[in-house]
Amino acid sequence: MPDSNASVAQKTARYILVGLLILLGGWMLRHFLSALCWAVVLAIATSGAYDRWLSKFEGKHRNVWAALTFTLAVGMVVLVPLIYGAFVAVREAMALAHSLLESTKNGPPELPQWIQQIPLLGDWLNQQLTERFGDAAATADAVSRARPTLFEFTRVLGAQIFRRGVTLVFTLLTLFFVYLDRDALRAQVVRVTTQMFGPSVVGLMNRAVLAIRATVDGIVLVAVAEGAVMCAVYAIAGTPHPILFGALTGIFAMIPFAAPVAFVAIGLLMFTQGAVGAAVGIIIAGSVVLFIADHFVRPAIIGGGARLPFLWVLLGILGGIESFGLVGIFLGPALMAALVSLWRSWVHEPIVSPPGAAASPGAPLSQSDDP
Repeated sequence: MPDSNASVAQKTARYILVGLLILLGGWMLRHFLSALCWAVVLAIATSGAYDRWLSKFEGKHRNVWAALTFTLAVGMVVLVPLIYGAFVAVREAMALAHSLLESTKNGPPELPQWIQQIPLLGDWLNQQLTERFGDAAATADAVSRARPTLFEFTRVLGAQIFRRGVTLVFTLLTLFFVYLDRDALRAQVVRVTTQMFGPSVVGLMNRAVLAIRATVDGIVLVAVAEGAVMCAVYAIAGTPHPILFGALTGIFAMIPFAAPVAFVAIGLLMFTQGAVGAAVGIIIAGSVVLFIADHFVRPAIIGGGARLPFLWVLLGILGGIESFGLVGIFLGPALMAALVSLWRSWVHEPIVSPPGAAASPGAPLSQSDDP
């Protein structure tokens, strides 16, 4: 609390204490910071949808029921694809493990057909299995030597799954309370930041919020749309596991320049099966969808929503991923939007000249000169 009677030493000690408390709290919550960041990103991205959802509820506890049901809906949207992908991965892993165990009696294990038909990778895997499990004795020895490694891999994988699951639970729990107390939190954040940094910081915060919302719309929703369109293309072309491959294409589409890797690989897979027309159709359709999304839809959504040039959006996404992981896809453009907003405010800030001085050639730019 401000205290006009405090001495300079007392004020300095107070600021040091506040800084230490913030650092200590951040260190204590370091394992949950990703969950908090994801909750904030999801709350900002879905604020419009939540407003419409909240308007459907009435009564004394409308905020509680709206927040609870909307959080459950967000959780279902996130969990269903993850559960489906995990189910497919476990099924294929169990089939491969069963083949590996059977190979101790019948020779080298046989990979699933769709893995064998992957260009280059399928032949390489078959060659490796043949070399290592060419006869029953060698296979039994390899399996016995691989058991500790497989056990360690299973243990690490289980720990990672448990950790990600805990992060997801805390993300949804935090998201519920953010929805529940959204208006109060918004007012408190504005009040505290205004007291700390002045009224001009509100504009930076608004730009960051717009950048997060536009990035979610331009990255996630466009990637989901790409995955859905390509899922239909895969189904029409007769590709095995079209839903799985469509989901993988959507995931790759969230990463800049990674979507072609998905649909080109699937096109080559169809080519190895002799479906040349289907392979060409998949690659052409994927290229057209990617061209429209990257050159028209995504720049219009991200750049228009955040007033941020596409180059800075791209740099923000790539730098955010490298620095913060997956959540950096949204934090990176938000940070770039705040920096660009700060630069523009400096550019348009009037230059104070001495009395009677001539107009400086570095006079403030007009709004039409905004870069």
